Amino acid sequence: MGERIYAPPGRRTYVVRLVGVGVDIGATRVRVCVGTEDGRILWRKSKRIQPPEQEADYVNEIVNLVQDAMDRSPARAEVAGIGVASVGPLDLGRGGMSSPANLPYGFVPLVGPLAERFDAKVTIMNDASAAALGEKMFGAGKGQGNLVYITLSTGIGGGAIVDGHLLSGKDGNAAEIGHLVVDPAGRLDCGCGGRGHWEAYCSGRGIPRFAALIGGEARGSAAGHRLEKQRGRPEGWDPAAIFRAAAERDDLAKRVVEEVGKLNSVGIANAVNMFDPSLVTIGGGVALNNRELILTPIRALVPKYSVNRAPQIIITPLGDDVGLLGALCLAFGAAVE
Repeated sequence: MGERIYAPPGRRTYVVRLVGVGVDIGATRVRVCVGTEDGRILWRKSKRIQPPEQEADYVNEIVNLVQDAMDRSPARAEVAGIGVASVGPLDLGRGGMSSPANLPYGFVPLVGPLAERFDAKVTIMNDASAAALGEKMFGAGKGQGNLVYITLSTGIGGGAIVDGHLLSGKDGNAAEIGHLVVDPAGRLDCGCGGRGHWEAYCSGRGIPRFAALIGGEARGSAAGHRLEKQRGRPEGWDPAAIFRAAAERDDLAKRVVEEVGKLNSVGIANAVNMFDPSLVTIGGGVALNNRELILTPIRALVPKYSVNRAPQIIITPLGDDVGLLGALCLAFGAAVE
């Protein structure tokens, strides 16, 4: 087994003998890293991928990113494996995504192409489930036997550890809670084809459409008129602009954020009722960039909507790295059993 002295800026040098490659596949970007078993990330890269017409070209983009990671691995250090945390739904039996809700493809093979190209062990898991594993190993979940991780991002996903067991399911989609129905009237359609799903209203892609549903053309709202002038109709608004306007106390934006908060609370209360966790951590860009506006209504309303005793609910301390660290855990064969 080879080794190399590694010296990140401002830290002591140490010998690297074994590394893993983590791959975090989101709806809008793919991130890769090289890291150690104790969660030290030695190198990372992030790339936004505009989905090409053919899924084979999309897979090739991911393979090329992993090649970059392999090329940046410490010289002569052994690569333990490749861990893939991917948006779902998954098909674990076939080793890939199965008609992912936020990508325009049918089946997308991942394990086969990566294993063939790099002659390495490849382990795949739903990205939010992998994030729950990362939280358990390196974050607020240390010492916790019952926890739920929820991502509020381009889509909405979840991962659950119950009595020390990381839930997976027959295809790897045991905690696809973004597709729980939170609006029985089904006023908005989801990217998966269903209606009334949590993701359709409260994800990064869903919030602008929910704003349009609530506010129509935003008549009578100064911020709404300003946003419409800058962005066009509400369907095209940037969620960040909606949260900024809410922070500035615009009436329409405040109402949108309040309704998002209610539905987030319903979704999380459902997760609390199903999995009975002692800890819920929340990540994803929507949550990480709007911490108080997201967290405050959830903490207030989940106890009202849940029959189970309310857990501690926090924003993940691992920030945007929670999924990448989960993928790194997979590279080393880590699991909660």
